[in-house]
Amino acid sequence: MSTTLEYTSRPGLMSAYKKIFFGGRASYKGLDSLPQLEALWNQALDSPEQIQKYREICGFKNDGNLPILYPHIMTFAMQIHMLADKRFPLKAFGAVHTRSHILQRRAIAETEALDLKCFFSGVRIVKAGLEVDLTTTATSEGQVVWESVNAYLFRGKKFGEVGEAHPWSSFSDLGEESDFEDNWPIPKKLGRRYAKVTGDYNPIHISRILAKIFGFKRDIIHGMWSFARCVTALPEPGIDGPQRLDIAFKGPVFMESSCALTGEDQDGVKRFNLFCGKNPRPILLGSLTACSEEDTLIES
Repeated sequence: MSTTLEYTSRPGLMSAYKKIFFGGRASYKGLDSLPQLEALWNQALDSPEQIQKYREICGFKNDGNLPILYPHIMTFAMQIHMLADKRFPLKAFGAVHTRSHILQRRAIAETEALDLKCFFSGVRIVKAGLEVDLTTTATSEGQVVWESVNAYLFRGKKFGEVGEAHPWSSFSDLGEESDFEDNWPIPKKLGRRYAKVTGDYNPIHISRILAKIFGFKRDIIHGMWSFARCVTALPEPGIDGPQRLDIAFKGPVFMESSCALTGEDQDGVKRFNLFCGKNPRPILLGSLTACSEEDTLIES
C-alpha cells in the first residue's frame, strides 16, 4: 500500500528532525523493504525575491530562470520528511548524502509553477553500508522538465552481502594539465547565511560546537552549496539545451577554509574536482554533460 505526503507549500524541518531524533520506525527487513512512500507539492512556486537570494549566495546569474539546482532546494525538506517517516525502516540520524544527479531538459522560468514529486527508487548494499536512492521530478504542463536522483548512505555492516556500486558513482580521472581553475574562501558564517535562504538548519552547518559533537573538527558548509558554487565556477559558454550534472561528495568543506576547483574538457564533458584546504584528495567530484530531451535518470 502506497502512502502520499501532500504539501501545499514547502514544509518546515523541525517536525522532521524531531521524528529523526525521537520517533519510532519500522524495522529493516531487507533490500525489498523500502516503503511505497512519495511526497507531492503541486503548483510549487517560490517568489523571485527568494530565488534571487539563492542566486546571490551561490553565484548564479539572474537570467529570469531557475538555477539548475533550485528544484532540489524546493524539495529538500520533502525528502527529509520521507526519510523521517516512521514507515521508513532506517534511522536517518547520521545518514550521509553521497551523490546527486540532475537532468534538466529546458530552462525553467522563475515564474513557472511546478508539480514536484519525490519517491524512493533504488537501494543497494555497498562497502560502507546501505545506499538509498530518492528520485525527484518537476513537471510543468504535463511534461517532466527536471529530474534528480540523490543517494543517501546509511552506514553499517548489518545489511548483508556487499553488492556492486552504482555505475553513476564512478568518474573519469583528470589529467595533470587542467583546462580551467578557480578558488574561493568559505567565510565563517556562510552556513548560517545559506540556511537562512534554504531552510536547512542542520546543526553541523551552523554551529562549531554541535558539529564537534557529531564528529567533525568544526562546522562544515552544506554540500549542495559547494555543488552550486562549482557549477557557477565552470567556464563560459555553458550548455544551452538539455544538460546533466553529476556529483559525488567525498568529504567535508570546513568553515573558514579555502576551496580550489580544477577541471578539464573531456570530449564535451566538463569534468571537475574540488579540493578543500591542504587535503590532497578531492572532496567533490563532478561533471556537466549535454544530453537529449529523451534522456532520463529514472531507471525502468
